[in-house]
Amino acid sequence: MLGYYPVFLRVKGRRCVVVGGGEVAQRKVEALSEAGGRVKIIAPSLTPQLSEMARTGTIEAILRPFAAGDLRGSFLAIAATDDPNTNKMVTAEARRRRVLLNVVDQPQAGSFIVPSVVRRGNLTLAVSTGGASPALSRRVREEMEDYLGPEYALLAEIAGRVRRRLWRRGVVSSAAWNRALDGELLELLRRGEIEKAERRLEESLTVKADS
Repeated sequence: MLGYYPVFLRVKGRRCVVVGGGEVAQRKVEALSEAGGRVKIIAPSLTPQLSEMARTGTIEAILRPFAAGDLRGSFLAIAATDDPNTNKMVTAEARRRRVLLNVVDQPQAGSFIVPSVVRRGNLTLAVSTGGASPALSRRVREEMEDYLGPEYALLAEIAGRVRRRLWRRGVVSSAAWNRALDGELLELLRRGEIEKAERRLEESLTVKADS
């Protein structure tokens, strides 16, 4: 089994190159763009959505096959083509330039893999089988999507605000947070009682910190 160290990369403002112009490449481009990456896509042709993103300046598009030197100055690259020779060229250049690389459907060829992701506001869960079974990753992701309702996005939001306010007063222990983030808090958020939930959370943490 391949071993991977789970990590969330900060790509905001960094050059990210995607090689390939199909639907798989489109998903990678959209995810990188949402994370703030400066995306450049290289492919002879693009999906209509990618063409529109290029037209509006959301991404930079180079309409030709991949060529040596295309990864110069890049932070990471994704090879999303169905051409083994192109993928090999991208892999070789990424290794030479020490660029982080994901090769779609060939996890062993790259330096990182892309997990299945569930997002609820600032809450992000990543699911991976280490490349062994993408289908299982999708299955687990779908189950987590059913379990994690919109109240979890609200919980992440109010927890962030409360944490920032309490930071000035001293560190609140992990045990206190674990006790405070309970089912009653989630129930308040499900009912839309956001302000009440936020007050309850802060009061609970304040009592634990002062006791």
